[in-house]
Amino acid sequence: MTEAPRIRPGQAADLKAMANIEKRAAINPWSLSQFLESSLRDSDACLVLEAADGELLGFAVYQCVLDEATLLNIAVAPAQQGLGHGARLLRYLLDRLAQRGVMRLLLEVRCGNHSAISLYRRLGFVDDGRRPDYYPVPGGREDALLMSRELERIT
Repeated sequence: MTEAPRIRPGQAADLKAMANIEKRAAINPWSLSQFLESSLRDSDACLVLEAADGELLGFAVYQCVLDEATLLNIAVAPAQQGLGHGARLLRYLLDRLAQRGVMRLLLEVRCGNHSAISLYRRLGFVDDGRRPDYYPVPGGREDALLMSRELERIT
């Protein structure tokens, strides 16, 4: 029986693997410097999904400000997509934020990223609006869909 991947806080040593996943999974990937800036801002800004052999399968980068949080980036390695890893990572993050007293998680997603939008809606996110021409994509720009989910404080 294969050991299930575990979720743990991200560390500086994970940044290159995260950037590699991002490069393979995203249309307009973050650079390593963007990961350095966003992931190491504080000790609680990043989660990684790690296989039993230590291989990084995915990550989530977020920022908390008072009782709100913003999901800045989330990705799963292309070979691992469709296996429920993104949902597992996002559920873990939602629970972690609720335990910290966060009341709402915000995010933005490319309007053409239908699989991500479907996942977010399945997990209770609602549409809040759009940012026109926000994301650079091959051949032009694409709108961002703004979404959020209210969280219940866990005590």
